[in-house]
Amino acid sequence: MYWPTAAARAHLFPPPLDHEPAIVIKPSRRGNLFATLGKSTIGVWDVRPTVLQGAVVRTAKSLERWGENQDVFWAHDGKALVVLTTTSHLLCYNLVPSAGPSYEPPPTPFPPGYGAGEAPPLQAYTLVSLGVAFAMGAVQFVLAQSHSLLVLLRHPQSILLVPWPLPPSLLSPPGSHFPPAPLDGEGEEQVGIESWELAKGADWIDYETQPPVPQALSVNRTHGLPTVYTLLCDDGRAYAFHLSSQTRIETTDAGSPLPPHQAASYFPSPSASKYFGHAIHPVRAPLDRSPVQGVAALGLVDAPPALADIDKAVTVSLNPRFGQVAVGLASGLVNIVGLPTPPQPPRLSHTLDLKHSANLRISPGAVKTLTWTSDGYALTVGYERGWAVWSMGGRLGGWGLASDEPQEAYMSGIVSCFWVPGNLELFALSAPDASAEQLFAIPFAKSATTSQHSPDNTRYAFLQKDDRVLVYRGADQPDMSVINPESDVWQHIKIPDMYIASNWPIRYAAISQDGRLIAVAGRRGLTHYSASSGRWKLFAHERDERAFTVRGGLLWFHHVLVVAVEVDKTFQIRLYSRDLDLSDTTILHAQPITSPVLVMTLLDNSLLVYTADNTLYHYLILPTKETIRLHLCGSISFDGIVPAPTRVRALSWLVPQAQKELGDPADDLIVATIIFLVDGKLVLLRPRRAGNDEVRYDLQTLADRIEAYWTHLHGVGTLENSLWGYDGQAMRVWLDALTIESTRIDVGRDAYESVEESVKLRLDFYPLSILMDKGIIIGVDHEASTRSLPFALFKIQTGTHLFLPQFLRFHLAAAPALDTALAFAANYAGLVYFAHALEILLHSVLEDDDAGEDAADHELVVPDMDASEDADAHALSEGEPGSERVRSPPVLRARMRSRRHTQLARVVAFLDHFSAALDVVVGCARKTEPERWAALFGVVGRPRDLFERCLAAGRLRTAASYLLVLHSLEALELDGLNRAGATNEVHGGATDDNKTPLPQTPTPADAHDTVRLVRAAMAAGEFQLCKELLRFLRSIDETGVALRTALDEIGILDPAPTSPEPVVMPAGASIAGAPAATLEQPTPRPDVPSPAPAPAASAPMAAAPAPAPAPGSPRTPQAAPTPPDPSPSGSRVHILRTESGERATSPFQLSSPRMYSSPPSPRTVDMQPLAVPDFGPEPGAADSPDS
Repeated sequence: MYWPTAAARAHLFPPPLDHEPAIVIKPSRRGNLFATLGKSTIGVWDVRPTVLQGAVVRTAKSLERWGENQDVFWAHDGKALVVLTTTSHLLCYNLVPSAGPSYEPPPTPFPPGYGAGEAPPLQAYTLVSLGVAFAMGAVQFVLAQSHSLLVLLRHPQSILLVPWPLPPSLLSPPGSHFPPAPLDGEGEEQVGIESWELAKGADWIDYETQPPVPQALSVNRTHGLPTVYTLLCDDGRAYAFHLSSQTRIETTDAGSPLPPHQAASYFPSPSASKYFGHAIHPVRAPLDRSPVQGVAALGLVDAPPALADIDKAVTVSLNPRFGQVAVGLASGLVNIVGLPTPPQPPRLSHTLDLKHSANLRISPGAVKTLTWTSDGYALTVGYERGWAVWSMGGRLGGWGLASDEPQEAYMSGIVSCFWVPGNLELFALSAPDASAEQLFAIPFAKSATTSQHSPDNTRYAFLQKDDRVLVYRGADQPDMSVINPESDVWQHIKIPDMYIASNWPIRYAAISQDGRLIAVAGRRGLTHYSASSGRWKLFAHERDERAFTVRGGLLWFHHVLVVAVEVDKTFQIRLYSRDLDLSDTTILHAQPITSPVLVMTLLDNSLLVYTADNTLYHYLILPTKETIRLHLCGSISFDGIVPAPTRVRALSWLVPQAQKELGDPADDLIVATIIFLVDGKLVLLRPRRAGNDEVRYDLQTLADRIEAYWTHLHGVGTLENSLWGYDGQAMRVWLDALTIESTRIDVGRDAYESVEESVKLRLDFYPLSILMDKGIIIGVDHEASTRSLPFALFKIQTGTHLFLPQFLRFHLAAAPALDTALAFAANYAGLVYFAHALEILLHSVLEDDDAGEDAADHELVVPDMDASEDADAHALSEGEPGSERVRSPPVLRARMRSRRHTQLARVVAFLDHFSAALDVVVGCARKTEPERWAALFGVVGRPRDLFERCLAAGRLRTAASYLLVLHSLEALELDGLNRAGATNEVHGGATDDNKTPLPQTPTPADAHDTVRLVRAAMAAGEFQLCKELLRFLRSIDETGVALRTALDEIGILDPAPTSPEPVVMPAGASIAGAPAATLEQPTPRPDVPSPAPAPAASAPMAAAPAPAPAPGSPRTPQAAPTPPDPSPSGSRVHILRTESGERATSPFQLSSPRMYSSPPSPRTVDMQPLAVPDFGPEPGAADSPDS
């Protein structure tokens, strides 16, 4: 998969191309050059570095005579251009190399530095005109082939085949005053020109009276398969067709490779025309020849949809690596159509909808352009008002949309685009507007599995960028750091400039099993890196590096690098040591091979090599004390099984356990189940012995539209030999793929054979790695920042998914006993987040139970029946022989409830085997709506009993969580609010940390249970828990009564002694000679009720402020604070009264005296005198000098 990174790079058009906007950009077949076209200008650019190589500006006379530029097409070899004008003239140009480089870097006093692909010399080119050709009938499109041009004409609707290079007799040379001869196939000089009219394809082209006008044409040739063409017509229909000579197969009915219901329909007749094809938009439903009834039995077949009902196709792009074609529609949708091996008909795979996938409020508009990456893993879609990048399976990897805020032009729509070599940069041309910037290069990152799908590359989150590789090191962190989405630990490893400057782009990247060694290979040679030393190792001599090309991939076997290379048109498998210098003299072993290597896989010490001649080789890597070598154990040909070897993207195998333990490794190939990823399908090849001891394979397709897969030969518990595949939407897992039973093909349906997965995991990111020992899937997704910047800034965001709950639920549902689930859970019980996984398990089952209950109540709303009525209904549901079976809704609802109750009971019984069960239950309850508590605690047990168990076991924090549940339940019972949905409406919005509603009605049991828990927490030294419990009482009762009652019972604060009634002192008086002071009383909030009197403290304390006066009333004089009593008793608290006799209290009284007292602020001093009470003589202290 691909994700945009960083910010796009804008390119300005230099003179002489800067006076008009470009209308289209087209890359050459190799992708190293691209052309820009304006109405009167033609420019040829080098991709890396992005510089203008040559340009042509047409004169006004040329524009008047031949017409303005309309489109440009590259020759097959990339050495010529054909420009189509508005008057159906074809301007031909040759790209001639010129002396000297096209770009000279400016002189600097520093050594020159070159980036990826920028090493000198850079060849310069000149555009030389060859002449002008002309075709009658309004040319619509030109497709260049190796030795011909296919020209689409409007009048008549036909395809014209013209030889290339064009004969000089058909060209008007530069400067000539004579018009060129029309290309019509008439005359001796036009012997090689052929014409094929679309009317001859009436058996597969839909039209009523006149054939449609062809608009666009594309072609692909895959070794071993017929050449496939795609045709787009002006009526909004699209077709895929082949040469009839390549698709005609002489077979009998018994020997037909198609099912009987397809064979007669899709084989071309002997009298077929030159081409034979199928509609890919709209895709026709396959003709079902199985027994039918009703109107269909009369032979009535649905006619093709009417032209007005078709969502018109506007552009088509072919994906030859996966056998798909993308069809862009005027509505903004993109249909992905599968093209199986001919003569099987096309099938609609899935539809891409940006508005739905990105949750947009407006539509991005019609599709303007489509472009696949060269590896087929990603599709770029340019919309009228935006752009997007999708994976082959339909996963959205990045997008942009027009907005009212300032942004770059490409974010508002793309009219033309292409991928550079290596597929790590996208060149996009925005629609012409007032902005001077129209051409942009968007950098991307991709998964290393797109270039080489090997087990080691799937073991790590391993990404490639244009000049570096990225390795996710979060898997080496502690368990909690792995599941933390903010702990992004990506190691950026820069590829040496000395290598990447001359060998760009990087074609292969490989990482070792331990993640410490990395190797990359570009156009020539290779280089490798060690994380231990942090250094790259290059070839000592550049000639050794340029002597070979890596073709087929590279793998690490411990410290030995296994490389498939091409040297002078011969093919080898070489072994290099990490500890030795890179040189031709340090090759440990070179194994010759007869055909190019397509895929390599290393499983333990078995090396699987799949070659272009459709042969699989099995080698054993045999290390010795002095050297290492490859030993060939056997080979198998897959002719007739795999139609196109180049479409195989990955392979591996699963070896039976008996063979692992007792068998000879050399015999693994003949007993192993081989896994292929071909055409996006995950295929199993099961071996079986024939009568003559030959090994034959039964092909079984597990799933279609698979982008990547993971095998775990040494998995954890039941995950051993499991097979994981990602289809663009979810991760599909088949447990123990060796035991998957074969399924029969339904001949009445046009569908591939498939096997239902054991577990399906929905992911909100793209998976890259599976940490089997941690139970976590690691992946990435894109993130864009556009609001605060004038340009879009993209970055990669890491995502994690805990897969343990889904597998535990599968094992609990699959087996009647709990042994399998307990054995599986035992492998992960030591993880710090294992209890969290159990909580997710319980929560998912409880949610499904509630959802199923709601569905049953909504769909089956009938009165409940007693047992006798239920029995009668069950008997009625069975029915009499020959009568219609009618199932009673109450019976069905009862069975559904019983089944869901059983699932919940099994999960609860499973949780009882773990010490964290009580924490899991209360954690799930606090995260669940109270309406579901009845179902939960009806199976788990009364929360009161669970609270007592926690308190008895000393699990105080767990007991505190149950206290919240008990409070909510008891308050609901007291207030009569046990009906669903009434809690929040009645009790206001108080919640705990997990959003559980806290009713505001305290109950006697609340304070009693809290007191018990606080006492236990004080005894255990859990003072923070004591604070939280007291805060809980304060939150459920704002009057403070519950809190004061609890404090009195606990005895934290001593009761205050009785003191005599104070008297009001006259103005200006003082206590013990201290000057009187006045303090302003703060006004309480009007929305907060006045607190009740607080209990007196057992130590001297400052006087509490008096209640605030009513609005508009004068301030009430307040009593001055009393200094500490110097008498020996020293435990007396002075309770003050104001002149009005009111008692001065405060909810913020201190339980101990302040150590330091601050003087009152001048801003708060009231200048009115205070009334200071006279306490009189203290009992028992008459002789004190202070009395």
